Amino acid sequence: MKTILSSILLAFSCSLSFGDKEIVPKTVLFLGNSYTAGSAHFIKEVFKRETTGYQLAFLNPGGVDLKRHLTSEQTLRLLESRRWDFVVLQGQSQKSGLGGKYTREFQEAVAGLCKLSRKQGAKPCLYMTWGRRKGDRQNLEAYPDFLTMHQKISDQYKLAARANDASVAPVGQAFAHLHATDKSIFSNLYKKDGSHPAPSGGYLAACVFFGKITRKSPLSITWNANLPPKTAIILREAAAKVVETETP
Repeated sequence: MKTILSSILLAFSCSLSFGDKEIVPKTVLFLGNSYTAGSAHFIKEVFKRETTGYQLAFLNPGGVDLKRHLTSEQTLRLLESRRWDFVVLQGQSQKSGLGGKYTREFQEAVAGLCKLSRKQGAKPCLYMTWGRRKGDRQNLEAYPDFLTMHQKISDQYKLAARANDASVAPVGQAFAHLHATDKSIFSNLYKKDGSHPAPSGGYLAACVFFGKITRKSPLSITWNANLPPKTAIILREAAAKVVETETP
């Protein structure tokens, strides 16, 4: 555990220097699971290629929900290891909208982690996830299709953001926008499991985070992530649309 924590913190050991001025980068910590892991490469590359002055760290063990992060020694040690400018929180992909104890635990965990994030000087940001491509076979009654699942999940993220004065990176809304406007590109946002992000889904998430955190338009991004240029443009346009219209 100490080795993992040390390797994560290693990236934060230096500042940027321009001439005689030392610029302290803004630091961003992502706490999530395999959904965050699936988009992490694209988030790192977009920030590295398209802006300066940001340092990113990720802790995203597979299957972990925010309740686990709230009680994890590794998460708490990393969170308390320094001051952060942003802490991004990504919940487990099904639980937030299921109702009952699952929704309650999601809301309680967001509240706890937002409180801890603020102690470290950070602005909490919620990583709104998406509905599965054809709904959730494990929970068909609750999530029979993409739109139903998306609506329940997005409602809970928005509620959590309002309750905790947090911002939202509306990645799920970008998925929904493409569901409504371009079914072919929407379908290709997913891996074969219809759940985790394919490269285009990871790139879409990165464009949303770029817009949300830097306050620059995703339309300014020039890196196409080895995607067809027309596809990359459509993904950037979807990201810009939801960043501009979704609040908080």
